[in-house]
Amino acid sequence: MRIFAWVSVALGVSCLTSCQHTLIKPNSMPVYYSDSGFVNLLPTTAMSGTIDEAQHLEGTFRKMKSPGNSLADTSTTTFSGDVWVRANDTILSVVFFSGFGTTIAELTYAKDSVSFVSSVIDVEKMKAEYVIADLQTCFYPFEALKNNFEQSGFTFTEKRLSDESQDFERELSENGKTILRVTRKASEIDLVNELRQYKYHINLGSE
Repeated sequence: MRIFAWVSVALGVSCLTSCQHTLIKPNSMPVYYSDSGFVNLLPTTAMSGTIDEAQHLEGTFRKMKSPGNSLADTSTTTFSGDVWVRANDTILSVVFFSGFGTTIAELTYAKDSVSFVSSVIDVEKMKAEYVIADLQTCFYPFEALKNNFEQSGFTFTEKRLSDESQDFERELSENGKTILRVTRKASEIDLVNELRQYKYHINLGSE
């Protein structure tokens, strides 16, 4: 639920503070896609192909109502910024840049651990493994994702939009209820988490 709030804060910060770092063992921090269902991160070896490019990321995050609190803040936060994504069979990383081109955060998954380093974000309060999990859902092979989700009782499907391209529609559900959708068309990817009420749009190969 807090996956993108920290990005919007980071992109709006122009003054750097002291560097902070956190290290998480993935199997010790489950990624909950529903209130009771979770998965562990896939190993980087599950990745096929290589990504090493600039991308542009836009996202929207809406605060959810607290049970029994009709006056709870349900405002929407948006963000937009450039990132550099690197993904292969040994690493998955994303570097976030400010509007001035300064590195403000670096998230890395390698050697069975998640590392999140930032000069502007309180990384101890963030769930870096959730960001990695969403990136895996966008970029990792369908079969590997499907097997991982099904082991935890989820249903994960993919519809290819063309036999000649990488375009697809992916859907994660539990007990017939849709949780998350990922659509890739040409050089654009849209991810919508209907349960947690956030979404983002990725332009691949942005310069």
